Amino acid sequence: MVLADEYRRALFVCASLLTLSACAASGPAAGLPSGAQPNHVVAPRHTLHYALTRDRLARIAPQVFTDVPYDGGPVLSDPKMYLIFWGYKTYGDRHHLQRLLEAYTKNMGGSSHNNIETQYYEKSGGKTTYITNPANQYGGSWNDESAVPKTPTDPQVAAEALRGVAHFGYDPNGLYVVMTPHGRSEVGFGTHFCSYHSYTQQKKNLVPYANLPYMPDAGAECFANAITPPADESGGDEGMTIYAGHEYGEGITDPKSFTAWWGVNGEIADPCAGHGFANDTFGKKSYTMQPMVSDASFSCVQGYPSS
Repeated sequence: MVLADEYRRALFVCASLLTLSACAASGPAAGLPSGAQPNHVVAPRHTLHYALTRDRLARIAPQVFTDVPYDGGPVLSDPKMYLIFWGYKTYGDRHHLQRLLEAYTKNMGGSSHNNIETQYYEKSGGKTTYITNPANQYGGSWNDESAVPKTPTDPQVAAEALRGVAHFGYDPNGLYVVMTPHGRSEVGFGTHFCSYHSYTQQKKNLVPYANLPYMPDAGAECFANAITPPADESGGDEGMTIYAGHEYGEGITDPKSFTAWWGVNGEIADPCAGHGFANDTFGKKSYTMQPMVSDASFSCVQGYPSS
């Protein structure tokens, strides 16, 4: 049963985003998988949360910036990212994105950028637990060379995430990230969305997961050459770290989509998407990132305390 206040919020978002023409009453946006909804449009019973392309972001009407409210759900308080490279060796990785993402994930822990999430928390049984920013947030990397459909569906991506759980073991604080390979992405990639996160179940265990398609395939729509790149990545690959940071930030603050930190402007990466990119320092490395919402300052920041 859909909660009344959730439904009212869904209608509010739909009413304020008519430019997308994709509210629950009118069906999913053209080009997206059946039943899926684009970012910001919160439809009851839909759990996929998309990060939009450059063109789609440009179509969203300006909104009054607000904080991102807490809705009572769980967060990942001691987070780790598990990387699942599905078919990368079979279908090719000419941009060396596996090497890029492994290095990024190994270095992101303890950074000022990842510290943004430490202001967010969960409340359960009268206890408040804040998200931490440990030095090691790299859960591991796995190459699964089983066949990848030409246009995989979200249920297939979710099944791949569960294969990752079987490989790594279940981590209640883990975000399992499925990287689909060059030339094999879901319908709508590069035209409507660049990445997304959602969740599935392993028996009674909540399994948050994200999908990062092969970003260079979408070029500028997924922010290739967004800004002058740092020494640790190329301009054509910048979208990969931009969207990896986007999904990780949202995946750990709202792992069971639309139950924890979200509101009429989306989750903590959404109001800051598509602008304000910077080459952020992660230990001895630097990568191109988007800012995230700081509820402390009601603004988009590249680090916390704000920077």
